Amino acid sequence: MEEEEFFRLLTPQSIVQIEERIAEEKAIKKAEKQAHEEGEEEELAAHEEEEPKPNPKYEAGKKLPLSLKDLFPVEYTSKPLEDFDDFYEAQKTFVVVGKDMTIYRFSATNACYLLSPFNTARRGALYVLVHPLFSALIIITIIVNCAFMAMTEQPFDWIEYVFTGVYTLEALIKITARGFIINNFTYLRDPWNWLDFAVISLAYLEICIIQPLNVDGLGNLAALRTFRVLRALKTVAVIPGLKTIVGALLEAVRRLRDVMILTVFMLSIFALVGMQLYMGTLRQKCATFTNFTYDNTTEGNETLMTYEEAWLEWAMDKDHWYKKEGSDEYLICGKGSGAGSCPPEYICINNTDTNPNSGFTHFDNFGTALLCTFRLMTQDYWENLYQITLRAEGPYHCLYFIIVILLGSFYLVNLILAIVAMSYDETQKQDQADADEEEEERKDDISCGRSSIQQTIHDGLREDYHEYLEEKLSQAKSQSETSLSDHDNADKISLRSNKPDENGQFLSVTKKGSIHGSRLEIQKKSHDEELCHHHGSKHVDPRDMMVLKNLLAHAEGHRNSRHSVVSDFLPFEEEEKPLKDRLYDRFCSWTCCPCYQKFQEIVSIIILDAFVDLFITICILVNTAFMAADQHPKSPELTEVLTYGNYVFTGIFAAEAFLKLIALSPVYYFKDGWNCFDFFIVTLSFVEMALDGVSGLSVLRSFRLLRVFKLARSWQTLNMLIRIVAGTMGALGNLIFVLAIVVFIFAVMGQQLFRDGYIREYGDDMPRWSFIDFLHSFMIIFRVLCGEWIESMWSCTNSNGPACVPFFLLTYVIGNLVVLNLFLALLLNSFGAESLSGGEAEEDKEPNKLSEAIGRFKRFGRWVKVKVIVCLKVKMKAKPKPTDRSPSTPRLNGKETIPDGGQTYSNGTVIEMQAKSEDDDEHSVPGDVEVEDNHSPDKSTTIVLEDEKKMEDNTQPNSSASPRESLSSNSHHSLSDDDTKLSLTKVNADGEPEINEVKVTYANYPDDCFCKVCRRKCPCCIRFENTSWGKRAWKIRCLAYALVEHKYFETFIITMILASSVALAIEDVYLDERPTLKQILEITDKFFTAIFIVEMFIKWTAFGYKKYFTDAWCWLDFVIVGISIMMLVFEIIGMDKVSAIKAMRTLRALRPLRAVSRWEGMRVVVNALIKAIPSIANVMMVCLIFWLIFGIVGVQFFAGKFFKCVDADGNKLSPNITANRTECEAKGYEWINSKVNFDNVLMAYLALFQVATYKGWIDVMNDAIDSKNIDEQPEREDNVYMYLYFVFFIIFGSFFTLNLFIGVIIENFNQQKKKAGGSLEMFMTEDQKKYYKAMKRMAAKSPQKSIPRPGNIIMGWIFDAVTNQKFDIGIMIIIMLNMLTMALEHYKQSDMFTTILDQINMTFIIIFTIECVLKLIGLRHYYFKFPWNIFDFIVVVLSIVGEIVSVALSDVMDQFLVSPTLLRVVRVFRVGRVLRLVKSAKGIRTLLFSLAVSLPALFNIALLLFLVMFIYATFGMSFFMHVKHQYGIDDCFNFETFFRSMIYLFQMCTSAGWDSALAGITNEVDCIEETTELPDGTMQYRDCGNYQAGVLFLTSYLIISFLVVVNMYIAVILENFSQATEDVQQGLTSDEFDLFYEKWEKFDPEATKFIALSQLSDFVDYLEEPLRLPKPNHFMLVKLDIPICEDDKVYCRDILDALTKNFLGTSDTPGEIDVNEVDKDKEKIEYNVASSTLLRQKEHYAARIIQKAWRRYRNERGNTSPPPYDMVISKESDMVTSKESDMATSKDSKETATTVHEDTSSTKSVKSDASNKQIAGSSVDVHIEIPESEITEETAMLSPENRTVELRADSDVVA
Repeated sequence: MEEEEFFRLLTPQSIVQIEERIAEEKAIKKAEKQAHEEGEEEELAAHEEEEPKPNPKYEAGKKLPLSLKDLFPVEYTSKPLEDFDDFYEAQKTFVVVGKDMTIYRFSATNACYLLSPFNTARRGALYVLVHPLFSALIIITIIVNCAFMAMTEQPFDWIEYVFTGVYTLEALIKITARGFIINNFTYLRDPWNWLDFAVISLAYLEICIIQPLNVDGLGNLAALRTFRVLRALKTVAVIPGLKTIVGALLEAVRRLRDVMILTVFMLSIFALVGMQLYMGTLRQKCATFTNFTYDNTTEGNETLMTYEEAWLEWAMDKDHWYKKEGSDEYLICGKGSGAGSCPPEYICINNTDTNPNSGFTHFDNFGTALLCTFRLMTQDYWENLYQITLRAEGPYHCLYFIIVILLGSFYLVNLILAIVAMSYDETQKQDQADADEEEEERKDDISCGRSSIQQTIHDGLREDYHEYLEEKLSQAKSQSETSLSDHDNADKISLRSNKPDENGQFLSVTKKGSIHGSRLEIQKKSHDEELCHHHGSKHVDPRDMMVLKNLLAHAEGHRNSRHSVVSDFLPFEEEEKPLKDRLYDRFCSWTCCPCYQKFQEIVSIIILDAFVDLFITICILVNTAFMAADQHPKSPELTEVLTYGNYVFTGIFAAEAFLKLIALSPVYYFKDGWNCFDFFIVTLSFVEMALDGVSGLSVLRSFRLLRVFKLARSWQTLNMLIRIVAGTMGALGNLIFVLAIVVFIFAVMGQQLFRDGYIREYGDDMPRWSFIDFLHSFMIIFRVLCGEWIESMWSCTNSNGPACVPFFLLTYVIGNLVVLNLFLALLLNSFGAESLSGGEAEEDKEPNKLSEAIGRFKRFGRWVKVKVIVCLKVKMKAKPKPTDRSPSTPRLNGKETIPDGGQTYSNGTVIEMQAKSEDDDEHSVPGDVEVEDNHSPDKSTTIVLEDEKKMEDNTQPNSSASPRESLSSNSHHSLSDDDTKLSLTKVNADGEPEINEVKVTYANYPDDCFCKVCRRKCPCCIRFENTSWGKRAWKIRCLAYALVEHKYFETFIITMILASSVALAIEDVYLDERPTLKQILEITDKFFTAIFIVEMFIKWTAFGYKKYFTDAWCWLDFVIVGISIMMLVFEIIGMDKVSAIKAMRTLRALRPLRAVSRWEGMRVVVNALIKAIPSIANVMMVCLIFWLIFGIVGVQFFAGKFFKCVDADGNKLSPNITANRTECEAKGYEWINSKVNFDNVLMAYLALFQVATYKGWIDVMNDAIDSKNIDEQPEREDNVYMYLYFVFFIIFGSFFTLNLFIGVIIENFNQQKKKAGGSLEMFMTEDQKKYYKAMKRMAAKSPQKSIPRPGNIIMGWIFDAVTNQKFDIGIMIIIMLNMLTMALEHYKQSDMFTTILDQINMTFIIIFTIECVLKLIGLRHYYFKFPWNIFDFIVVVLSIVGEIVSVALSDVMDQFLVSPTLLRVVRVFRVGRVLRLVKSAKGIRTLLFSLAVSLPALFNIALLLFLVMFIYATFGMSFFMHVKHQYGIDDCFNFETFFRSMIYLFQMCTSAGWDSALAGITNEVDCIEETTELPDGTMQYRDCGNYQAGVLFLTSYLIISFLVVVNMYIAVILENFSQATEDVQQGLTSDEFDLFYEKWEKFDPEATKFIALSQLSDFVDYLEEPLRLPKPNHFMLVKLDIPICEDDKVYCRDILDALTKNFLGTSDTPGEIDVNEVDKDKEKIEYNVASSTLLRQKEHYAARIIQKAWRRYRNERGNTSPPPYDMVISKESDMVTSKESDMATSKDSKETATTVHEDTSSTKSVKSDASNKQIAGSSVDVHIEIPESEITEETAMLSPENRTVELRADSDVVA
């Protein structure tokens, strides 16, 4: 197609043509419709399938595809062209291509009924609309408008009108160019334009109606004006990359529908349970009774109060309630056991009129209960709710919270993450596929263009060109120091025309005819046209130009390599080099005189050496340490050292940069990104030194920190992390923009909606977090993104009413759950295997200088080692021992041997020798041979040398002794007999240590006691073994071995471990009050120690020391037992009171760890964790580096600035009272520091950890933004822009680095899975795997016998009603209504309301009782077969009992253990039954299915979490048992008892409230320093905290539980969810099989597993999707080839198997799989396959053909003529009947409704084997071949090889 043909201008003629095509299409459709009415369905169906779709490449808004860009005539830009997408050829559309090659599509109808496409005004509008400057102008306007909207006060009144004017103009241009709304591609057909239209309409509504009339009745104007914020969204419509991200977001939101439904459902249930349990309980307060007096006299005429009334009035007065220290909240108390108690002189009262947190936190009605459960799910400040509820109700209620946190928070929230991640993944894959397609297309174009270019350039020209090139190259050789031979390896650009370079492109090409254009056209013949279709005939094909461009780009790329000489000297390069490049070459490639080049060479040898790199790396580390040494009270000496250190390091780095610059010359120096980075930092260091005195530039010092990143050059993980961050930044660019838009919109909306409310409510006492201006609004929204919404919402609701709730929830859901999760999804995505493998690949490409330097040291070390050993050997030769080997040292590969089985290669690599001998007769094996028991039958002796790769510096190339020689040289000291295999394996000295799982092999006798070395060195052992004592010892060992291997031995030990753990848990704060218990515990402790010691000795005896001490788990046991022994020893000497030894006692807490190795489920998890440790540690290190940078910056910003002046009560004074430290101390106030500060790097780490976990971060930020200079009193929000430091830290330090933990763990999980995929699955194709999984699920199911219908007519009716699906759905609706009425209950409801609810409840009880009775009648004893029915029965019985009891004894109800209402809530779970019946609920089923799949793994992880909590609880009890109650430690939450510690640690495993716990356990002021005994004999314990122990305890606990174990939980959920989704999308879930059998019951009530063939068609039609085959399904059943048994029965498994294969699309069954899996069931049922649906169809078809032939033969035959066909029917009887075959008339063949062509001319060869004579009266063998011309629809269903039919039929039937 020529370019003029492909792009054609739109003319009136074109429109006429389009109209003709439209008319044509209408006519075709009309004809089709008529045909359809006449019943020709098949043709119609075939026609419908090929529905055309628009070509995605030519979509509006996309750029013109590459293949067309070069064809596009420039003069056609911005002009209407005919639509080049075939899809629109019969639609009135046209296309305009803008200057930036973007495609725009318009309607070719008249715009607004007036303007035709040829109208000048419309043409003008079109030109403006497609111009790139137009959209740029609109974007600028929007950005400026946004800036104005963010201002609190508008600087100009008229500015709003300007923006409205611009937007109106834009809309008018669009409407003029496009039309308004009627046709496609008009203005309002684009949803983004709706937004514009709404914004403009609102603006005019405001200007024209509201302002002039000054109407107040139209509601809050601000609310309407707020919608202007949505203009920010317009940027999305204009910037192309954003649309994909927004697409992914919308896709995610669409998919979240199911999760949202499930979440709301689960939360409602939790809320109902919460209401039943905690309604009104949070109103309990502590009231004082000290000053209460009852006055029973009446003064005046006041009515006399009773005592109760007077007390009530006193108690309800808020002034008499107890407030918590340091807060405005009242203390909550409870009356149950373990609940919070009141301080002395206070009493607990209930039914007060206020709830906690300004009355927002309570379960008094359904709405707030739902909000509370949502708050638990999002884990926002949930520790507060947890603590007050447990204080009010008692510690056992933590169960409610555990369930909500595990199911709601861990499961549902992470499901949202999983779904967002998946939808992002899919959009990503889609984009990738598009990009690949485009790439392919480009390659096709190039190859196509290349073939024509090849012919374009003349041979002669080629030769000239080559001579020219060679001449140039010879010049180049003389000039350049580089030899071309290097170059040949670097890039193989060939200089021969017919040989392509590595990209397959030819170099014999010129650029735009720069070599004599005339020659280019020599061979431009019509031949080109054949090669490539779209060419112009006049000039060179534009595609050729593309190839040229590509080649030039290629040559450019090669010039990056330093030695790329060829491309530098291509002739056309010289002619057309831009001035910039020429200057760059002249001034930056420093190649002047030869002596300078020599100097350059010397410098490069020095500076590019590996040792210099090592030195620089060490300098970076030391420099970082210097910078980290900065601290607040800094001595002058330290300051001086740091200053000089800085100068020295700056000098070193500057020298390195300068020398590298000389060595590489600027051209190549600046090509490397790292070098640019170095240069930048060196420059900054000099700038900073120059500006040293200038204040306010201390920020520049922080840039020095970036040097840390130079480590990334040699540190792989850091490099990978930086690459991931950089890589995500590209993709994140758009996402961050979307995030910014979302934050901006919500911030401005909040500011516009709520600002006035805040000013009204708070006045001057404004809270720090408010919507008062844009910065504060931004921070609130940012805080919501971090997951903290509830507290800001409370202050907002106080000032603005309930409108805040939806605003904050919407912000949270959109900002945090969707956009932020997309961020995380992106991160996980880029964390995929590619990045890890990419890192390694890169390492291979560029040798790591650092490892090279370290390698040199290692090699040196090995060399020294060899020399030392040689010296030792020489000395040992001097005094030989009798057992030693002969003096001559055997040599292998020309190197001396090393003792203990080691052998070195020439480069010093150590090799170890192992000899595996069959018998235990080791004493004859001396010296260097290590023996292992290996019962190998082979009797030959072989020596295997495994040499991996020769190192580069092979010092002795000649030393290559052959294996045989070395064996012979070893022979005199090696083998006592020849059943030994010697193998030499190279020891990998520099690899990472591998963690080997210990595989237990069961043998019947113990291993050797000691390792081989000991036996060799100590010959007396061997002599002892042969004495009678030795033999007895062996017997004892065998006995011990038998004991240890006995199954009850492990059980006993596990019991002991658990018992000793329980004993540890009992040792709590009340132990001193129970002396007997204390004594018992001391005795049991010794008893356990004794047992564990005995166990250890038995194991030593049984396994031998070698085996015992090579098992990691045994080491763990050994260490723990060792500690116990030491404790016993110290106790005996009487040193057990020493504090260091007391601390050692606490290590007993590790005892429960021993249970791990003995508990299978836990061991799996721990092993997975251990394997993840290296990568987790790596990520930890990287996090620490990242944080170090922020920490050092923090120290520079805030060191010493967190001090403040406080009064006696601890309140901060205002700067007006005391301006600085001296004033403060002069006035007698206290000058104190904050507990968490930035005074040194370690403190900074702690502060940053609080910020990263969002706990205690508000205080840290408040201190930071209030800070002024050192020793000045901080002033509120004096330094407000410091917020940005924290925002950046949270983005990089928290979003990125903390989420990397999830990334690492998931990555690790996947790798474990790949390893443990099982050998069977490894060898299967994807299809086979799916089929295999489906088969495994199928094998688990079999048809149930359906419940027999009762004989009694009435019972029969009831049975039918009860088993009907509609009955179930009806009951479900009633359950939902019941739930609704339960949700209407609230605290202190009116009596009337209570009565009505009781009546309704009664009705429900009656309905459920009736349901229960009906089911009992209908189903009889089968009713109790179903668990749900038993549950229903219990609920009904309890409800009735509850009603009776509550009517009779209303007071007793309160004492009921479980209220029946609670059980009614549980009934809601019956909804689960309906989910299976609702087709649209498939998504929710998947979610629940994935939860079910995850449960076993989650249980193991929960066990591990429990173990960690157990150990930490015991540690906590021993360290912090007596800590003073203050900050986060109080009477309910502390480490005094085991149970309280566990409750507290559970709260902190989500990182909740750890900051206040830390403050409590590290408090060292105002407390008792020493433990003393009081005169009355009681002990007064030291109640101070311990700072170091506290920080270590909590941070290690958080890292293990919050970052690792909880993230494993997340990893499992993500993994299983994607698995379940995959199963649902590709395979079949067990649900589908359940449904299949449910439907089967209707057809096979007796559960015989067979149905009649005649029922098959109905049955498969009756099934649910996806297995259903809707009618007409005859041919599908034929194609499925389902086996038919005797009596025309079909077996259920066969049908299911066939349908499964059909659904999966796997026609070929992996034979080896289903045999063993599925046939288990078939073995039980004997049945013989007689035929199959496919065979049956063939038989019918054959029968028809024969009948037809026979009839024709009968009709045409005289009495004599032979058959006209080549057909002999062998028969015994003379008579052949023409009776119609039973088969042919069977029901099946009628259903097929086929027509058999009566075509005489066609060749139907029906041959019968005449030789194959049949027995009289039996049957006939016929061979039928259907010719191609005869293939009808039914035979087309058969595959070609099946069109030949072997048929056997009864002889009385014509066959």
